[in-house]
Amino acid sequence: MENVNVNVNREVLRNKRRNNIRKNVVGTALVAAPVIGFCAFTLFPMLVSFIISFTELHSYNIRYATWAGFSNYVTIFDSSLLWTSIKNTLLFCLCVPINLTVAVFLANIISKKMVGSKVMRVILFLPQVCSGVAVTLMWQWIFEDNFGVINTVLAGLDLKKIPWLTDANYFTIAVLVISLWQHGTNVIILESAFLNVNTTIQEAARLDGANEFQVFWKVTFPALTPAIFYLFTTWLIAALQEQTVMQIITTNGVGPSYRALTLVYYIYRMAFAYTASMGMGMACALSWVTAIFIMLITRLLFWSSKFWVKYDY
Repeated sequence: MENVNVNVNREVLRNKRRNNIRKNVVGTALVAAPVIGFCAFTLFPMLVSFIISFTELHSYNIRYATWAGFSNYVTIFDSSLLWTSIKNTLLFCLCVPINLTVAVFLANIISKKMVGSKVMRVILFLPQVCSGVAVTLMWQWIFEDNFGVINTVLAGLDLKKIPWLTDANYFTIAVLVISLWQHGTNVIILESAFLNVNTTIQEAARLDGANEFQVFWKVTFPALTPAIFYLFTTWLIAALQEQTVMQIITTNGVGPSYRALTLVYYIYRMAFAYTASMGMGMACALSWVTAIFIMLITRLLFWSSKFWVKYDY
């Protein structure tokens, strides 16, 4: 009898072992594809770019790379275009608070469930699913200096045309308008945040004599801060990496007074436009500097969130 029990226990253990092996094999197979993809298309290129950042390379063939040490990192900080690109990037980052302010206003309206709110929601979200290149080309046609839609209307009203794409200040305004139009996701996410606000606390505040502004600022807005923090962080990271709009909308490649030259676009031009003078080595070096800069900004945002983001509403 004891031998039978021992054999049964052994068979049970074998079945458990086989089941565990089967589960491990299936689990490994499921995660293998994304892990392999990450290693092949993210980790390996990162390692290669890090190595190239310490070399001098004015070609697309890595065999022509020569060791340069930290000279690339020193040289990029001596370039006047670097500080121009940083200034332009920070100017473009103004789109983030502007977009969020407008999004909070529109989301508050849509969350009231008024007539046409569903149609408005679709219209606001539609630009988000459109190609960034196609959208930029459309706005380039709208802002074109001579025969653009806006200047055609102004000329028809006997008003002076505005040099949207050839004047540095107007160029920045045009780019901010494009960014404002594209980010409809902010409104949809913030609308959900508005709908999740505890209405009983709002009513209690009104009963205590608070006006609508006080209710919004003291009750509603704190409940929105987690969503605002998420959107601010993600869109700031995206703004610090802006290239598409700047590259396509320009008429001369860099915009008026180099106003289109953001950090990431400068990296692109280092590698593919200024290959002879700068090249891949300097482009990779600036890529790593930019990545570290974005990580520091993101870390600073997470540190500051404990002072203004409220998760207990």
